[in-house]
Amino acid sequence: MATTVPVSFIEQYEAEVKQVYQREGSLLRGTIRNRTQVNAERIYFPVLGKGAATGKARHADVTPMDLEHTRAFAVMEDHYAPEYIDELDQAKLNFSLASEYARASGNALGRKTDDIIIDAMTNTSNVTDPNTLDGNAGGALTLKTIAGISRLHNAADVPLDNMRYAVVSPETHAELLQLSEATSSDFTTTQLLMNAREPAMWMGYRWIMHTGLPDGVKGYFYHMQSVGHGISRDVTTEVNYIAQKVAFLVNSYMSMGATIIDEPGIIKLNEN
Repeated sequence: MATTVPVSFIEQYEAEVKQVYQREGSLLRGTIRNRTQVNAERIYFPVLGKGAATGKARHADVTPMDLEHTRAFAVMEDHYAPEYIDELDQAKLNFSLASEYARASGNALGRKTDDIIIDAMTNTSNVTDPNTLDGNAGGALTLKTIAGISRLHNAADVPLDNMRYAVVSPETHAELLQLSEATSSDFTTTQLLMNAREPAMWMGYRWIMHTGLPDGVKGYFYHMQSVGHGISRDVTTEVNYIAQKVAFLVNSYMSMGATIIDEPGIIKLNEN
């Protein structure tokens, strides 16, 4: 077999990787603010302070709001998901090994993307727990706990729109399903099984269950604009034949980072 890799094969493989990455790999990329800037070590997100309206006397000068301009930045991190496809292994199988590897590569990069975003959100100073918000919670998620988180967001003027998200652990998800207000048709028409591709809207938040949260964290409650995800190089794939191994090296990689943009917009809910 020729040792050169057809361009069409590389394009098909890369397309499969990206399809899996976007469809199955990352659950959080679409829930935060994204910005793409090619070949940058840092990506900056502008932050504009609050303005205040003032009056003026007749024919007097107006008073500028003098808005504060700051910016948050995300440092780009490089990540790779390589694997070899042995030439003889491919010949013995009755299914496309390249397709399976593409799926594995896309999922690996998707999980890494979520790890980057979760690591950034973990740095928030807004940390609370169920017992602080509800003295009778016993460490579990309760309706009063959720209402308390919403109250904190409202007090910080976080927009009450459809861009608030609640990303919770499987344990917290199980606690949520114990609440009749969340599951009974007497209280809601929303099904909170929380398909991550179609997050359920309830109590002002879009709910997503995620298995990748750190130990001790019940969930993150945040507004879409409060967290930034910078992409210096989106998912890219190369396929090269390595003669010494009699195999193709398929390598998918990306460069990206995440940061908190607006601190009041994100709340971390710990177990205690």
